[in-house]
Amino acid sequence: MKVYKASLALLTIAMLTGSTLPAFAQATNAQAQLNGFVHDPQGNVIVKATVTLHDVDTNHIYAAVTNDRGYYALTNIPPARYELTAFYIGFADYKQNGIELNVGQVATIDLTLPISAVGERVIVNMEMPAIEPTRTEVSGVVGTEQISALPISGRLFADFALLSPGVATGRPSLQSTFTDPATTRISFGGQRDLNNMVTVDGADNINTATGSQRATPSQEAVSEFRVVNNSFGAEYGRALGGIFNIVTKSGGNTLHGSFYEYLQNNSLDADSPLAVKGFTRLQQNQFGTTMGGPLKKDRLFSFANYEGQRRGQSPTYPAVLVDNLDAINTVKTSFGLTPENLNVLQTADMDNGFLKFDYSLSDANRISARYSIQDARDSDMLVGSTLDGGGIGAPSSGHNGSLRDQAFVSTLTSVLSQSAVNSVLVQWARRNYGFPGVTGEPNLDVPNLLLFGHNFGAFDRYNESRIQLSDTFTL
Repeated sequence: MKVYKASLALLTIAMLTGSTLPAFAQATNAQAQLNGFVHDPQGNVIVKATVTLHDVDTNHIYAAVTNDRGYYALTNIPPARYELTAFYIGFADYKQNGIELNVGQVATIDLTLPISAVGERVIVNMEMPAIEPTRTEVSGVVGTEQISALPISGRLFADFALLSPGVATGRPSLQSTFTDPATTRISFGGQRDLNNMVTVDGADNINTATGSQRATPSQEAVSEFRVVNNSFGAEYGRALGGIFNIVTKSGGNTLHGSFYEYLQNNSLDADSPLAVKGFTRLQQNQFGTTMGGPLKKDRLFSFANYEGQRRGQSPTYPAVLVDNLDAINTVKTSFGLTPENLNVLQTADMDNGFLKFDYSLSDANRISARYSIQDARDSDMLVGSTLDGGGIGAPSSGHNGSLRDQAFVSTLTSVLSQSAVNSVLVQWARRNYGFPGVTGEPNLDVPNLLLFGHNFGAFDRYNESRIQLSDTFTL
């Protein structure tokens, strides 16, 4: 099966008129926004005050000037740690530290500039998060600290979405489970897990063939993500369930790196309660490295990550197969079929690569580009065993999986004027997946009991190529 997809969303315009405050649709936007009013001590608005936002990691500065209502808006701001400053002739310079903007956040901070002598400065160390009075959607952010500190089995970071209210593990289908074995099945409000919308850095990350998510960067390459439960904008109507808005890490002016290794085996982990005695082997290693820093200070930054997984485990067999193996093999042999061999080992090996560059072309233009690739190789996946906890699959029903999922995404953000910002996103992605049967023997189903031979309930192969172009203009 070959799928081609192209999407074009041009000129999404948010207008600021009269005394109305903008409520920009941020559900699938990887950027943030900061706005508010600037007053004097008597509560009068200050017109043409200069407000700047300083990224403490990259030294990039975003600036705005208050309008005739004393209102400022800084749009299309990358999620990061910031310092906010404001100044106007006749007033003390104002500086506020400790501001952290999250993915898709529309934050409001109102400022009061005290009248003071030249050279005097007011410094505020912020402790409370910025408020979001215009947000109507129900959502929550899982940040870098949670992703890195909370324990999780298998390092599927999207499992942290289960911490949000109204979110539960989705019921997998035959098609989605075996064509997307290393993805999180999430249900919002009881809806099917195939009804969700997943974006990575603002780019569509849904597998068109199955409706589930495509391969995502490893946990070490993810900065944060927002889980949007409901009440998101109508322009995202494809998402009948909920939205995952994922933002990847970027480099900064400080060089950082890491090496890591995570180990699971049947000596350290409890046996599955569904495992039959003698079939409890487990060995999993997840390892990798990260490196991020400046290529040109204050201008060009890079971040790279490699993660590998090597996993081997005994399949989960139903007791009726183990207890009656000799009789089953006698019957199979009489039909000229290969006997069942229960001593196979399921493997799940994966290599995940990620490379990202951020470049400030000028104070008004910045570009971000990333390339990600995942190569996965699975053997002897038993149809049925993952689906119903204990399952019905015999080894002859096994499938081998081979996946290559890659994507290139680039975003150019341009500040056209004090009141106009344009952002262009381009994505090229390709996914190739093979799922052939191990034996190719005829299919035999004993309903709700056992399954033998080649099952045709899932694609044996599909290829999907994608080109996405979007332009967002904010006035």
